[in-house]
Amino acid sequence: MMQVIKNNKSLAEAIAHLENVQKSDANLLQHQFEYTLENLNPLNLVKEKIGGILSAPILKNDAVKGVIGIGAGLLANTLIVGATGGLIRKIVGSLLQAGIGKLSVYGPKEIKQSGIKLLQSALSRIKIK
Repeated sequence: MMQVIKNNKSLAEAIAHLENVQKSDANLLQHQFEYTLENLNPLNLVKEKIGGILSAPILKNDAVKGVIGIGAGLLANTLIVGATGGLIRKIVGSLLQAGIGKLSVYGPKEIKQSGIKLLQSALSRIKIK
């Protein structure tokens, strides 16, 4: 709001008012700059995005399934190929790793049923007296 300046007193009041407005705006600008600087920090951006992704329940389940699939595939590859292996064993191990990883992510029920059948057949062969 513009004041009509009639004398030195009204001029001093207008100057004091404008100085207060300037200090307030400078303070707000400083806070906004600090907030923007904090939010544009690359590390904070990555943390925010990863936190948002992992906080979704559907994606959390998918992430856990993915980790289990990768772990199962690596375990199978290690068991087949071992520390050293020929070219054929490495190729078969890699294919087995991919297959088991995919199967453990997309077919956990089938794995459970196959495991139960395998365990039952193994136990039926062992005669416990």
